[in-house]
Amino acid sequence: MANESHRSRSKWRIALVVIGMLGVGVAAGYLLLKRFPNAFDRESTDIAEIEKLKTAKLPDVTAAVASGWPQWRGPNRDGRAPAGAFRTNWDKRSPRELWSVPCKGGYSSCSVVDGLLYTASYDADAKTETVMCIDTATAVPLWEWGSPADYSAIAGGYRAGPRSTPTVHDSRVYFLGGTGQFICLEAKPTRGQPPKEFWRHDLLQEFGATLPQWGAASSPLIEGNLVIVQPGGKSGSVAAFDRVTGKKVWASGSNPNGYSSPIAATFNGVRVVLAMTGNALLGLRAADGEVLFTHPWVTQFEGNIATPIVVDDWVFISSSYGKGCALLHVEPEGEKMTAKPVYFRPGKLMRNHHATCVHKDGFLYGFDQNVFRCINLREGTEVWDGSGISQGCVILADKYLIGLTQDGTLFLAEATPESFHLIDKQEKVMKGSECWASPVLLDGRLYLRDNTRIVCFDVSPDS
Repeated sequence: MANESHRSRSKWRIALVVIGMLGVGVAAGYLLLKRFPNAFDRESTDIAEIEKLKTAKLPDVTAAVASGWPQWRGPNRDGRAPAGAFRTNWDKRSPRELWSVPCKGGYSSCSVVDGLLYTASYDADAKTETVMCIDTATAVPLWEWGSPADYSAIAGGYRAGPRSTPTVHDSRVYFLGGTGQFICLEAKPTRGQPPKEFWRHDLLQEFGATLPQWGAASSPLIEGNLVIVQPGGKSGSVAAFDRVTGKKVWASGSNPNGYSSPIAATFNGVRVVLAMTGNALLGLRAADGEVLFTHPWVTQFEGNIATPIVVDDWVFISSSYGKGCALLHVEPEGEKMTAKPVYFRPGKLMRNHHATCVHKDGFLYGFDQNVFRCINLREGTEVWDGSGISQGCVILADKYLIGLTQDGTLFLAEATPESFHLIDKQEKVMKGSECWASPVLLDGRLYLRDNTRIVCFDVSPDS
């Protein structure tokens, strides 16, 4: 009897030990996946989809001259400069600085409309977030709007200023501050007067969102009568507001926020908002926010920063932090849609960090972390690496690539898959090691900014 009791207790002890070990294993696995969410990602290629792409005509869209540069990544939100002549012999005649205006810190790029430049900064001493407007002809600051903002909740070392680029539309400026304040301002107030604030929303409070560790970063998107941003909240990962009244029209999803900005495109005759959240790409019907498709995209630190790239019915997505890149084919599926993976290249090929690629003629040009690279969009293969160019941002101007590295080096190269042809490189044109604002090219003028100043260069053909 005693032996049976002893054996029974021994079995229980063994069972408890096994359960404990399983619990430790599950906990360790959870922590491992949280720390390395891409540990089990596997490369894939859909041969049938690749074959479709070989014969597909991939359009290149040219931005209109009159459209200016009203938002993040230009008129079409694709990093393509408006059509217009500019000088490309930089190796013989360098871009000439026309003016420089001091500014406070920030990663916000510039928007230029009707001869006026808009950007955002942060005064750390005054704890004030500002939007400023500069006359591009005279370099005279016309107005500056400020609002209290406490950046202490943003991860240390990345508190220089706002990430979002102001969007200018129909005489209004839409801006999302680093702490989640979404604001609509008057673009052209009476000279000498501050702009009116038409409306504002506290996105964190209204949508139950947590501030991303590096701050709110979504640049507002105008879609018809709507202005769309990404609160990243439990009651709305993506939200649309009436751009005039500021009234909420719809909110969709509950995904956490990343650092990307939405873009709109037409698939099968339907306008769709593509929003890269902290853990997935969402395809939302623009009219009412209904989720048409979801493609999981889990990245360490929820560090999805690059804007999705739309080429006809295909969408290219890319992230750093070990994630990689993928091409998706968007197709109708009943009353909804599906985003079918064409290929997935985990941890390699094109890992966009803070900047997004540009597309031309079936090839992508951008930064695979610290390497400037050209890849074949149709096949998901490397074409060339650009030696001597460190991590930065790039835009497309006709047949050329204009880039600014994060250490302030300006460069011009040809946008060709044949080989990397660097025309010219100007070292340390801008200051610091966080030159993350994208270049802007408009009417023969190139606009750059860092954490201390905004600079205009003349690159017109006759200069």
